[in-house]
This record gives sequence, C-alpha cells and structure tokens, in this order.
Amino acid sequence: MGRTFELLEGQSARQSNKFLPPVADFKTDFAQRTTAESKLPYSEFVGDLNKSESDVREYRLIRLPNGLTAMMIHDDIESKACAALDVNVGSLADPPALQGLAHFCEHLLFLGTKKYPKENEYNSYLSAHGGYSNAYTDLEDTCYYFEVTYDALEGALDRFSQFFIDPLFAADCTDREVSAVDSEHKKNIQSDMWRQYQIEKELSNPGHPFSLFATGNYDTLSGAAKELGVDLRDRLLEFHAKYYSADIMKLVVVGRDSLDQLTEWTVSKFSSIMSKGMTKPAFKAHPLTEKEVGKLIRIQSIRQQRSLDLTFSLPDIKPFYKTKPGRYLGSLIGHEGKGSILSYLKKRGWATSIIAGRSTTSAEGFDMFKITASLTDTGMQHYQDVICIIFAFIQLLLTKGPQKWFQDELQRVSEIEYRFMEKNDSVNMASTLASTMQNKYLPPDCVLPDCLLLTEFNEELLEWIQGFLNPQNFRILLAARDLDVEFDQEEEYYGVKYRVDPIPSELMRDLLGEIECDELHLPEPNCFIPDNLKVKNKVAADEPADAPVLLKLTSGLELWFKQDDRFLLPRGNIQVTIETPRAYESALNSIFSQLFVLILKDSLAEITYDAQIAGLWFNVRESLSGISLHIDGFDDKLTRLLKILLSTLKSYKVDDTQFEVYSREVRKKLDNAKHSEPYNHAQTSTHFLNQSMMWRYSDKLDVFDLVTKERLQEFIDRLFEQTRIQMLVLGNFYEEEALAAADMVLKTLDTLALPEYARRVGRALLHNAGSYIHHARMPDEGNVNNGVDMSIYAGDTENGMDRVVMDLLLLIVQEPFFDQLRTKEQLGYITYCSDRKYNGGMMALRLLVQSESNPTYVTQRIMHFMRGFRPRLADMTQAEFDKYTNSLQVRYEEKLKNLYEEASRFQQHISSGYYEFDKIRHDVRTLAAVGKGDVVEFWDRYVNPETALEFKAVTATVWSAKIRQPSADEMTRFSEPVVALHGCLLRDGAERLSLEATRDFVADVLRSGKGASSAAVAGMVDALFRANVAAGMSEADTDKAAAKVGEPASYVRTALAMALAMALETTAVASNGAASNGAASNGTSGVSSAIANGRKHACSADLANIGAVRTPGGSWLFEEASVYKATLRQSGAPIPVRQLEPKYAA
Repeated sequence: MGRTFELLEGQSARQSNKFLPPVADFKTDFAQRTTAESKLPYSEFVGDLNKSESDVREYRLIRLPNGLTAMMIHDDIESKACAALDVNVGSLADPPALQGLAHFCEHLLFLGTKKYPKENEYNSYLSAHGGYSNAYTDLEDTCYYFEVTYDALEGALDRFSQFFIDPLFAADCTDREVSAVDSEHKKNIQSDMWRQYQIEKELSNPGHPFSLFATGNYDTLSGAAKELGVDLRDRLLEFHAKYYSADIMKLVVVGRDSLDQLTEWTVSKFSSIMSKGMTKPAFKAHPLTEKEVGKLIRIQSIRQQRSLDLTFSLPDIKPFYKTKPGRYLGSLIGHEGKGSILSYLKKRGWATSIIAGRSTTSAEGFDMFKITASLTDTGMQHYQDVICIIFAFIQLLLTKGPQKWFQDELQRVSEIEYRFMEKNDSVNMASTLASTMQNKYLPPDCVLPDCLLLTEFNEELLEWIQGFLNPQNFRILLAARDLDVEFDQEEEYYGVKYRVDPIPSELMRDLLGEIECDELHLPEPNCFIPDNLKVKNKVAADEPADAPVLLKLTSGLELWFKQDDRFLLPRGNIQVTIETPRAYESALNSIFSQLFVLILKDSLAEITYDAQIAGLWFNVRESLSGISLHIDGFDDKLTRLLKILLSTLKSYKVDDTQFEVYSREVRKKLDNAKHSEPYNHAQTSTHFLNQSMMWRYSDKLDVFDLVTKERLQEFIDRLFEQTRIQMLVLGNFYEEEALAAADMVLKTLDTLALPEYARRVGRALLHNAGSYIHHARMPDEGNVNNGVDMSIYAGDTENGMDRVVMDLLLLIVQEPFFDQLRTKEQLGYITYCSDRKYNGGMMALRLLVQSESNPTYVTQRIMHFMRGFRPRLADMTQAEFDKYTNSLQVRYEEKLKNLYEEASRFQQHISSGYYEFDKIRHDVRTLAAVGKGDVVEFWDRYVNPETALEFKAVTATVWSAKIRQPSADEMTRFSEPVVALHGCLLRDGAERLSLEATRDFVADVLRSGKGASSAAVAGMVDALFRANVAAGMSEADTDKAAAKVGEPASYVRTALAMALAMALETTAVASNGAASNGAASNGTSGVSSAIANGRKHACSADLANIGAVRTPGGSWLFEEASVYKATLRQSGAPIPVRQLEPKYAA
C-alpha cells in the first residue's frame, strides 16, 4: 500500500512490457483475393472468426490495398442495412490553438463531396430510403455511421465513401457549422456530467492533450482562427489531410446482400481512400502524473447531487483483452451484495450507489480506474469515512490476492452470454465493432467475442494492476451544489466554480495505515448462474406466431403466453402489471409510488445483484395504472427471481434509514427537474396538455411536505387491496409454467379483484380547433436556450388509413425540416420532427427546436417551413414518392431481433387496450393502397392552416431567463413577427430597443418601398441597431455585432422579412375590405389571418375568461396550463379490435 507514484511510473513501462501481448498480426492467415466483378485486389482472413453459435449472421474480415480493414456482415433477414467507419483519431489530436477541431471536422465532413456536391445529398438520400446518419468524436476515435433500407445500401455506401476521399468542406458551410458546434456546447453548459468532465481535463497534466477542451465553441474555433490570423477552413483541410488515412480506418458493413456483393462494393468504393501511413498521434505522458494525484477537488454542481469520485492512474490495460482486469476489479469493488462496500455504506445511510471500473475517458497509452459513489447528506459529511471503507476493501483485495474462483465465475457467465447471444441493433453493433477493431493488440479471431468473452486468469497481471489502487496514486473529486467551502477558481468554458487542495493529511495517514472492517468480505458464490440451458422448442416456425395466446381472463387476471418459436434460445421475458388506481390517484400518491419503488429496489439490491451479474435483468416501476415488474434473461432461474420480487413487494415495511435517504433522493430528483433542458420542459408541457392524468414535478413539490414515513407505510399497506393483474409470459417456457407463474403472482399478492369500472385507463385530451400557445419561463436561470414544441393534430389514431399516411408524411418531412432549420438556418443543435399517436384521440405531427433565438421567432420559422412545404409534396415525382413508400414498408416489415423486442411489441398492444397484434399486416396492406394524392389531401385536411377546416395546433414554448419575455398584454398589441424581430435584435445587443420602436421601424421600412434584402434596408437596420445598443458596448463590439446583424441571412434580416410580409398581407387584406379572405404569404401570422378573423371553425368559448389572451395572429396564449387543460374533453377508453376469448375458463 505504501508504493509511491514514482515507483509506479517507473514500473509501468518496465512491467507492462512483461505482460504486453504482441501487436495483432493482420498478414498471416490472410489470403489474396480479387473481387468477382471489378477484379480489384484485397486480402481475406481465412481463419476462424469465432462467432457465437447462436449468431445467424455471416462474417468476412478483409483488408484493402490502402490499409483499411473492413468487416463484411451478411444478414439475410435484416430489413435495414448500415455501415460504420471509425477513424482512429479524435480530440487528442486537436491543435492547442484550435481546440475542438476534430469535433468540427466531424460536423463539416457530411456537407458535400466532389462527386455529390449538394450539401444535404447524403441525408436526403438516406431519409428517402428510411435511414439516418450520425457521428461522434471521442478522445482517440471519430466514428461515422448510417442506416438505410437494405435495397439502398450501394447508393449509401457510394455517398458515404466519398466523405473520406473528396470532401468539400465548403467555405459557405464553415461558419454555419461553427454555430452548430457552439450550439451543441451551449446545450451542455448546464450539464453536470460535462462540467465535471471538463474539470477533470483542466486539472490533468497540462502537457498532455487530454487537458484540452474537446467540444470546441465559437471562441476556440472561429474566434481563435481570427486571433491567429489564419483561415479556419484551411486548418481544417490540413487536419483532415494529416490524419484521415485509410491505414487508421476500420469499416463495418451490414446488409442483406451476399458477402461477395458486400465485398465488391467495399473494395470498389473505399480503396480510393488515400493511404498516408499510421497517422494516429502517440502520447507518451499520462494525464495523471504525480503532480495531479494526491488532490482533493471540490466543485459546485448545478443540480442537487452529492457525488464522490476516486480516480486512479493506470497504465493502458486495453491490451489485456483476455483477462480484462478492469472488469475483474470493477465487479468486486462495485459489488452490491452482502459484505460489499455499498452494503456497508447503505446500512449507515451514507450512499445509494457505487460504480467502479475502467474509465471511459481512457485511450491508448493511458488508463484510469474510477470509483464513483452517490452520497447522501450524511454520507457527504462522512466522505472521509466513505473513502476509508473503499480503501479497506481494496486492502482486502491486496491481502487475499487475485481470486481465481471469482474470475472463473465471470468467465462462465461470459461464455454463456456469448454462446446464447441475442441479436441487437445493427447500427450499434457496427459502430461498436468498428471501434473494437482499433485495438491494435486484438487478433482477428478475437474481434467478435471481445465484446463479452473473458478467457484467461492471469494472477500476476491482476496483482500488478490492482497494486495501482493505492493512496499515493489517486485523487478525490467531490461535487455538490451546496458544499460548505469557499471556491477560489472558475473554469473557462462552463463557468464551473471549484477548489483544489491536497488530500487532508489525516485522511492520507489513515489510508496508508491498515484499515480494519470486519463487515467487509468477498462475495459469496453466485447461485443465479444458470445450470439448465436446454431449449424447449427445438424447431423454429416457418411463420412465427404474431400474437400471444390469452390463457386466462378473470376479474383479477389477464394472462398472455407465447412459447418462443422464433429465436430458440434459453431465455425468457415476464411482465407483470399490477393495476391499482391508488398508485396515481393524486400527486401525493404518485410520490409515494415513486418512493416505494426506489426503496424496494434498494431492499432487493443485496439479493438480486448476483442475478443481474448472471445474465438476469429486472425492473420495477410505477405508472399511471399501478406498479409494473419486468424480468428478462436466462429462463432457468427467472421465476425464482420473480418470486423474490413479489414477496418483497407484498410484505415491505418501511425502514427509518431507507425512508430518510430515499425521501431526500425523491425530493432531490424533483428539485433537479427544473434543470432539465428547455426542450424537455416543452415536451413535459406537451405531454401534460395531451394526457388526462399526469402529475408534473411542480405538482409533486407542492405537496411534498405531506410525505412522512407513517403515511408512506399506510399507502403501501393499502396499495394492493384491490388489483387486476395483466401478465405476459414469453420465451423458453411451457404453457404450464406460465400458468404456475400466474398462480404464484395471485397467491403472493392475495388481493381482491379490481372492478372493471375502477381501472385507471389513460385517455387522450381532445383539443378544439384553433391555435393555442403555452408560454412558460425556464426555471433554470442559467440556461441560455429556449424550447418550442409544436403539435399539429392530424388524423385519428384508430383510423388505419390516417395512421399510415401520418407515418408516411413524417418520413417525407423529417429530413427537409432538419436541413432547413438546423443545417441552413442554424436555429439550434436540437431540431427534429416526430409524431405522437394518442390512444383514443388524434395523432400529432410534432416539430421541436431548442434554440438561443426567442420562441416566437422559432415558432414563426417552423410555421414558415410548414407553409412552404405543400408545393414540395405536390411536385414530388412518383419515383420519389415510391422511395418513401418502399422505405416505410421495409420499416413495417422489419424483423424482430430478440425476445425483448418481441415482448415489448406484444406488451404495447396489450397495454394500449386495442390488442391489435396484426397491426403490421394491416398497415402494410393499407400502405399498398396509399397514393401521393392521399398524402396531399391529408396535408390539406389537417396540417395546412389555409385549407384545414378545423386546424388544430398546440405549441409549448419555454423562454430562457436570459432573454426578455413579452408580457401577455404586449402579445395582444404586437404581431408575432414584430415580437420575433424585437427578440432577435435584443439577442444581438440592441438592449434599449422597445417593441413600439420595432413596430414603427417595420412601418418605416414598409413605407420606404424597399425590399427586405435591399442595401437601403440594410442601412436602416444598421442605424436602428446602433441607436439601441447596450450602454457601455465598445465601438469595436458594436461594429462586430452590427456586421452580424446586417448579414442577409442573419436572424434579424430573416425576422424583418417575415414582419414586412405580414404587414403587406395585412395592408392588402385591409384594402380589400375582406380580412377573413387574406392569404398568408410568408407564414408569418402565427397560425393564419384566416383563423384570426374567424373563417375557420375555431373554439367558440372566450378563453379570456380563464386568463388567456388572443394574439393578433389569432392564437390563444395562456400561461396556466392546468386551467386551460381543465377546459378540454377526454377521449373514451380504447375499444379492442378483437374479442378476448381465453383458452381456459375462469
């Protein structure tokens, strides 16, 4: 325990060589080949790839002449194809003077190539073929990936490959994508995870690139380039030319096509990537040297949390893939069973969780081992005692030495998991596999099993690695919102307040000595490791059943069952919904349900941790209908786990310590909810305004003082007085086992049956015609972003044709919406379009943006896009339309990948109340009859405010505390475009500008007769801005801001164009004497002047009587969501599409 860091540093290089395996050989066992069609050369691995025996895919590992390594994966039932390319260079390669350059490269790479110069060509192609793309930048990797329908793979690969051959990095995209990077960073500023990560980086070895700011922002990219007097795009081109070499690229391609065809495409399309040698930068130093360890770092968090992190400096342990020392040590230190660190801490009410393992912030050449404990209030006061207990357990490990029996258990579980591995999402598999292939020590035959398999016990290696877990080789990080300490430093990019001190001498003295703790001991042997792995159904069905069988239906039980006829693995999935209306009947009861579930999971931890290690998974959650149990994994001991859960659930008695700890945890979570992102708050408002029963975090906080231990116990005692059990048993079971499991549930709970009329069924709220806007202020005052979530109601969920057309419409709209508002206009990093189908109600087309721009401006831009989209629909060629219908059909017919997916699909149909198990077949048949005219007609009937007879839209807006929110009175006196323009000018610095002056300015421009884009109007904008800049703004800053405002594509000029269009429309309407017949010309009037003047069937009630106000654009604006919600009607309960007839009588 007393070794110093210097000794460790000296031993690291010397001893790691002793254990270091050779660099993987990618030449031997590779045979030369040529592609069948193009006769191009490549080499193929001819050894055994050691795929799982349950894996039905076919694999081929190849190397191209340029050094690129690729894995071809053939899957003849996969409806989607995908590819992932990992470049072995990331943020560690950033130039110190241009931090975030690797991340910026990732952003800009997708925007056009020499062969495909149109900037959204790639994403348009993917979207038209039911796909998408994404990428991420890590410390030493940048991974790009996409998904597309199986029949569009070649075209996608052709476009994808060009990014690594001839990317344009177009100059006109550079500034826009810097804004995107900046927006992404600002999204993270209030995130404690990102804030803490940056503190860890800032306080690491300044000579190591780990210490740099990896995300980047405007100042570290464009700003830094200007200060250096260099062109940012030129530096980006240099970065790409220097590092993006085929030799450090790993590619994975997954498709339905044959291995030969996949190989042909890969070799022909990716062989042109330039080989520049092994360009990955190498770093000899470690981020944590003797100067960085031995420190106590305390930081102020945004959320209510109390976190303790112990970080140890390790040599690179990635080469030791056979033994996986990080998994071994993490499994022991992070154990939750009896005798564990967590068990000890929980008994004293000091911690609620502990996680240990190899840090995700490790890279080639260095590693870190991290132990993270979530502390309670009392635990924070005893943080030094917590650290001593952790080190007491580490001393126990060092004293007893590496445990072969424990490693054997881990190895046995890994073998079972790999042998009976379930199929998962192809994109995740491809991106993970591409990253895994970058481990230069991993030989070809270990690439596939590396994700799970642990194959070796190396006692000497484990002893060497665990020796680094000593007091002279770690640092402490404490994070809390209310630490009783004076912070003396502030981090540059996130504004984190922190303090660094040496680890207290008395604590270090204790850690260097012998720490005795009799309660700590190593885990007992795991009794949940499965013994019986026999598969009961030996033959897969040619056509697997698409619905479970209803075995029983009584007043207290609804039991569904299906024996696995699809995957033939020794796995099971059991879901039990205990319907009890008491669980959610009030805000207070919803708190009690939440608290009960947390305490229940805590009580189960010691018993069930081994089950989770052995491949079993469970969850307990509260919901509108009651309490749900869900268990999944190897079936051998699944019902045993279910019995443990039920017994604890039924007989639980509240413990004083648990109540104190978890009541504070629930309160903390509710308090922290206000720090969610603005778009999350907007989504919450949307959900609240569409669901008949929902308790918001604010509702719960209002009654939290009523929470007591006695009331909680009374709630639990009565929670299961009357219940109705809805149960699904699926997998490697016989029918009699399902019946026995249901009997066990009923006997254990032993309750009265819940009458049908007492069931709590979720109902949709039915909105009136018109436009309704909810304004809310962002509760987190430090967040610079705003949120807008617009729902346009379209079609009936129960109408099969409407449902399919909505799916098709969403597929058509998604990419153009993202391209226009996110890529071209740079409104915000979070921009997307989705739909929502409400049971018993209407569907909604949802358009969401999180932005620094004011919500009124964002709303106007969304509506502008929607107004301009109809011609795109109408002008779509039949060939283009067919691409979308084909993509949707492929999505509908996508094969289930695993038992969990099948169970989730069945459970969704059961819990919805429709029992529409044949929904996919029905939707496919309906889709075949849908034509382009149906989509255009649907758009006009529901989505287009100019033609929809009963246009319905609800928009939830969340206003940042950093910007001025107009009052309700102002929203009635000034048009939305004027409010939007005013907000844009304020954002850029015209802080003294009033709404009246903005309105008058628009009128002046209109009288001038000049167009919004004219030079004369540019001069008027410049004069207005300069006359109203904030007092004290320097001349240089004013010139800079004025230049930005004056740009033709600036937010201000765009907002002015909308305001002028609206003013012209209003003038034209007034001159015609027929305001109700005016046609909106630029999507500027909020919803529509037609609606505003009553041409459409709007809500006849005067919502002013409940505090709402009417905007000039015709929308009703309100701030009290609950008051407005109370005026809405509810849908009826869903009607099943089939008669429910059980196999066995009651």
